[in-house]
Formats: sequence, C-alpha cells, structure tokens
Amino acid sequence: MAPTIPDASLLIVDLSQAEIANGCIMVINIGEDLLVKRIRRRLDGLVDLISDNPAYPPETIGPDMMRQLRVVGRVVYFCRTP
Repeated sequence: MAPTIPDASLLIVDLSQAEIANGCIMVINIGEDLLVKRIRRRLDGLVDLISDNPAYPPETIGPDMMRQLRVVGRVVYFCRTP
C-alpha cells in the first residue's frame, strides 16, 4: 500500500468492521493470501481491490471468487517504522 502505508508499518485493525466498506483500507483474506487493499464495491456487484502503489493494478473479484473473500477488518491506524 505504499506510498500510503510503507512496508514494515505497524497496523491497527478494527476486527469489528468485517464488512466491505467502500473506499476504505481493509485487511482481507482470499484463499491463503492475507492482503491490505483499498476496497471498492461496484454497481455491478463485483469488488475491486486497489493498491495505492501504482506498480500494482486493481484486481477485480468476480462472483466465483466472492465465496473465498473474507474481510478481516478495517485498518484504522498505522505507524511508520523509523
């Protein structure tokens, strides 16, 4: 999520916010992957996973993958390491 959240930052994640929150930075689990991404719910029912790092293009989660998507929580604070 660089440049917003640099590598090795400490994250505080609110586990009570485990629903997709449009435009928020969330910790999500897909299969065996644990990711920190900005989430955008689309009008067509699909979900885009967006990295603030321009080197990583958005990924779209279709209906076939939605069953594997689990929102762990919302990132509410992060601290950059020195």
